[in-house]
Amino acid sequence: MKKNVLFLTLLFALFCFNGFSQEGKLKNAKESLKSENTSGNNGTKSAKKSNSSSVNTDDNFENPFARILWGIAAYTVYGAVFESPWEKKGRMHSAEISNYPYKERNYGNFIYTDSTNYNIARFDVYNHFFVESSNLYGNDIGVDFRFLKRFAVDVNYTTFLEKVNGDNDSFHMFSALLKYHRIRIQRFDAWFGLGFRSVFNDVNETRFLLGFGGELFVAKPISLTASHKWSTINEQSVRNTKLLLKYHINNYRIITGYEQYTLGVSKISAFSFGVEASF
Repeated sequence: MKKNVLFLTLLFALFCFNGFSQEGKLKNAKESLKSENTSGNNGTKSAKKSNSSSVNTDDNFENPFARILWGIAAYTVYGAVFESPWEKKGRMHSAEISNYPYKERNYGNFIYTDSTNYNIARFDVYNHFFVESSNLYGNDIGVDFRFLKRFAVDVNYTTFLEKVNGDNDSFHMFSALLKYHRIRIQRFDAWFGLGFRSVFNDVNETRFLLGFGGELFVAKPISLTASHKWSTINEQSVRNTKLLLKYHINNYRIITGYEQYTLGVSKISAFSFGVEASF
């Protein structure tokens, strides 16, 4: 009997602790993103290093052999990041944007061109609803505008809502990314991008944003997509990862999968579902 009473007492204490002492993830996220750690000495040291390195760089460019090596390295990097000379002779070089994925069974976002089945530009509109628990959920709405065969602009607005001890809290951020589709074959495409991310509420900061991702068209009507976007605000990460499965119905898609957000010190792992359409 005493053991049962002790067990119930401990269980009740644990419940009370979790119910009344736990702070919300969104509140912790905003507090961590507002704090800033500065170090004046590091800035001075880095400035001295940059000055010395610039002198060394000038000396190297006076050396013809160094200039040749630099030119070869730059050309190699350009080929790896954007397009190599061998790729210009391949079908990927002239791959066009499809009207929508799986319009035909053998291609997804890109088509090896003909005169009827591709677009000069395309708008992909999407809305994802994600849930971590009954107290923490959110919504991600955006537009991905594809143009000039291999470029896209992806803009989205993400909202988080949380209930803690009867109170409501929110977290809002906006992202814009210029994407370059590096791999453009009919069954797979991959991209990287640069842009900015703005966090609102009490943070009110805008920072540089990096991203990369891709989509694999397994077999009609299924595709798998993955992406990661990352930025830093006051030495804290603001990033998100998406692993999604899409079911294609003409120019529409039903989406489900997993999304993880890191907002400063807070991590949110959520089940995601939503819709997408191409126009």
